Amino acid sequence: MTTDKRDDNGLLNDFQLRNVAILTHLLVHDAVTDEIVENLRKSELDYFSLLNKYKLLEQKINIDEKTNLLKYRQDYLTDIIKTASRIYYGTDSIDYNVSLVRFDIDDFSLFNNKYGHEVGDQVLIAIADIIRNNSRPTDYVIRFGGEEFDVILPSTSMDGTLLYLERVFREIRNATVEYNAESLGVTVSAGISSAVYNFTGSKVIESTGTVALFKKMQQEADDALYEAKYLGKNRYCLHDPSREKEYAAIRDQYSRK
Repeated sequence: MTTDKRDDNGLLNDFQLRNVAILTHLLVHDAVTDEIVENLRKSELDYFSLLNKYKLLEQKINIDEKTNLLKYRQDYLTDIIKTASRIYYGTDSIDYNVSLVRFDIDDFSLFNNKYGHEVGDQVLIAIADIIRNNSRPTDYVIRFGGEEFDVILPSTSMDGTLLYLERVFREIRNATVEYNAESLGVTVSAGISSAVYNFTGSKVIESTGTVALFKKMQQEADDALYEAKYLGKNRYCLHDPSREKEYAAIRDQYSRK
């Protein structure tokens, strides 16, 4: 048996050669359209996004032992943007949509205090599994801390983000955790932030800029999450930049409840 020791550049060349072969065939038959070219770009982006993701998953240091989700790192968005830049820079101006969702298990401390930490762990794992199972292989599902989870949705419009949330919420609302023959219901709240990254020309990705963008999106998602909690939990809210000054008041009012 032989071992394939090719690096990412070799894989890149192979994948691009296959795409060139497909494109050449279509050109010969006069069948190339803008839609076909864009679909080839997307397939290439998915391929290299998966390569980066699997590299992370192969290293145990990146994995949260309890939930098997990714641990938090501030450079995830940088990795995503750099991967996309390999495909889109040098093309016409491209607006690249990214969404970030922050989930928080409602009243999680009550599960620990009333039923014990073992049940709390079951709840944590059950919610983590539902979020991960409804995410795409190219999405980044992260245990941010405690009972909070962040999900980065690369190349995803707001419509796509809302469809994703509807699936997750529907499954969580139908889920239960068993305790002494009792079925315990669980709910979550979530906040959403979105950003558009523009690929124009061939500029270099500055990690300081993408890290700052990631932190901004996390803050926005957290503000929207607090609004969801304040409005009664078991729901999601979208961050609204025009209401920036209201979010501090919402946090304060929620903490007084």
